[in-house]
Amino acid sequence: MLKHGLAAAAAVAAVTLLVTTHAGAVINEIRFSAAEPFVGGHQFGEGGAYLRIRGIARGELDPSAPENKVIVNLDKAPRNARGLVEYETDVYILRPADTHKGNGVLFYEVNNRGRKFLFSWIHDSSRITQAVANDPKTVEDIGNGFALQRGYTLVWSGWDADAPRTGGGLAAKFPVATENGQSIVKRIREEIQVGTRGPADVDRVRLSYPAASKDKSKARLTVRARESDPRVELPPDQWEFADVQSIRLRPEGAKFAPIKIYDLWYEAMQPKVLGIGYAATRDVVSFLRHERADASGNANPLLADGASVRHAIAFGISQSGRYLRHYLELGMNKDERGRKVFDGVFAHISGIGKVFANQAFAMPGRTATQHEDRYYPENWFPFAHAAMRDPITGQTAGLLAGDLFDPKVIETNTSTE
Repeated sequence: MLKHGLAAAAAVAAVTLLVTTHAGAVINEIRFSAAEPFVGGHQFGEGGAYLRIRGIARGELDPSAPENKVIVNLDKAPRNARGLVEYETDVYILRPADTHKGNGVLFYEVNNRGRKFLFSWIHDSSRITQAVANDPKTVEDIGNGFALQRGYTLVWSGWDADAPRTGGGLAAKFPVATENGQSIVKRIREEIQVGTRGPADVDRVRLSYPAASKDKSKARLTVRARESDPRVELPPDQWEFADVQSIRLRPEGAKFAPIKIYDLWYEAMQPKVLGIGYAATRDVVSFLRHERADASGNANPLLADGASVRHAIAFGISQSGRYLRHYLELGMNKDERGRKVFDGVFAHISGIGKVFANQAFAMPGRTATQHEDRYYPENWFPFAHAAMRDPITGQTAGLLAGDLFDPKVIETNTSTE
């Protein structure tokens, strides 16, 4: 994607980027492994050969900075000696080995529950398993190579601390919020269905958050066949906490009935500050787009040797598209130095939804279907990008701020949405 060479970067065994700390938010360190030839150095049309670069970005957020005040419970997260909240996220980059062959565009795909969708959805790859999609090894794995043929630099990073890293998934590490040094405890509802988005042969279910107590008198488990059916409570002798973060049915070995809806009310603790994910996306992309080096001269591998990024585009499918809509509503497209992050945003099959992430005890993987997850937050005002008045509440708002930091937006939906 870049217009100037960076051949030396491919030979570096490890790259560490340190950015000077400043007010607001910052990526203070990115550790990259050695750049590797992608799929054996295959030539992709105008883009030529590509390099694969993987690493971990470590960031810091100032809870008092205006751009971070929208992050729920950030002020309750532990702080380092500088009074900042630390986090880290996975980073995965594909860029032209010869930067002269790049088109100057950073294309950022928001991962969907840790998974890359680009190669199957845009490149028409038919050889997609989760492991292949997350880390393709052959030309056949990436299908028609649409983006690579045109010289885009592709970037992914983690935003969901609960996304699985199995099969090369992308995730992040965010701190746990506390109240006056004590664990936060809240009664929450955990909806359980097996055999829909996961395996059907299940005798033990992991909970989203640890239980503050395994005392079943403080919990309640119900079951129903359909979303509109009345709940039937299971007697306490028919289930138990296997440990503080999982339950099982009794007698031991009994299986959860596929498709049926189980609801567990329990006292949960240790809420992660999952809203940090939005700031992590903002700051990783902003760093890769704008910061050439740190105060010691350690180079950003996308911007060394006079190279530049002309534009940055974000793309998301389904949950990832809802994430981008929420990202815009939170005002994250303006970075801590007053620069635009993405010039364009493309949200596909995301409807009017957002993501249940920027709340205490959030569960980003939830999404409503006919019989699942109907009462978790997903669709709330504002729905449109332009400012509109809500006739119910009287509020006037839009997803976009109406200023110079708004990106150009494309949304596509099907009859399902």
